[in-house]
Amino acid sequence: MSAPNPEKPALGAGTALLAYLALLVGQLVVGAGAQQRSIVVGLWVTEAVAIALPAIIVLRGAGLRFAPYLGLRSARPGQFLVAAIASAANQPVVSFLTWVAREILPGSLVASFDAKQRLLDAIFAVHALPMTITVVIAAPLGEELFFRGFAFPALQRSMGLAAAVVVSGILFSVLHLDPVGFIGLMEIGILLAALRHWTGSLWPAVLAHAVNNGVAGAAFLLGFEDPDIPPPWWVLALGAALLVVGLVLLVRLLRRPSPAPPREEPAREGPRGFRFSRAAGLSLFWLAAVVAGVVLLVR
Repeated sequence: MSAPNPEKPALGAGTALLAYLALLVGQLVVGAGAQQRSIVVGLWVTEAVAIALPAIIVLRGAGLRFAPYLGLRSARPGQFLVAAIASAANQPVVSFLTWVAREILPGSLVASFDAKQRLLDAIFAVHALPMTITVVIAAPLGEELFFRGFAFPALQRSMGLAAAVVVSGILFSVLHLDPVGFIGLMEIGILLAALRHWTGSLWPAVLAHAVNNGVAGAAFLLGFEDPDIPPPWWVLALGAALLVVGLVLLVRLLRRPSPAPPREEPAREGPRGFRFSRAAGLSLFWLAAVVAGVVLLVR
């Protein structure tokens, strides 16, 4: 029997997809159960337990240091500025893509999307401050930790850079269970993955995500998300133009010589590979949360 290769990566696309399945289970059970009890508290629980925890369990089980792998290192001030501007400028692009989806998808899906928009509008009206804080802080931290911190490097090891950017965007969009918003959410995920790759740090992507959600939250508070009022023509035209510019910049970024994914630095000496014993406590906590979510849904 040959000895295990100490240089073989512990995490790849298969690991990322298994963790993603655990995320979806948590989203549908833990998140749904908690949000039925309290929408704001439930969203924090969703981000921490359903979304972030599966990534933490895998990294812990693999015996890897969190900070180097997740990209929890400082970025340059200019990179933060570019991330914030790019996210703000991306809003017309999302409006354009969502408008296209509304025009071509079946009316039943559009009606469901509109009902969801009206529900969010009502939630923001009742819980303006806590909802704004939640979408600007909890969602960027939890979702960026999983998708751009954990999953993106793992996918890149198996698929290469371009495929990892696109696939991580698709997985991010599927999480939101929104057919009409799917292509717009996927585009946001691709932008955030590009920022993670360009800067080598997770924090610019977190900031860009926070800016995106802050603008969206402000739009709900100001009544700009009324599904009965289509975006102005100039917003759609600007979004289409910025989409073309963004695609050109993305292709240029992906064609540049790309650094390797983050090194998998072991947290301590010991055997490489996933060991359940390293993450047994966290895994049992996740399982208990799933059981509690089922109980809340049944009740």
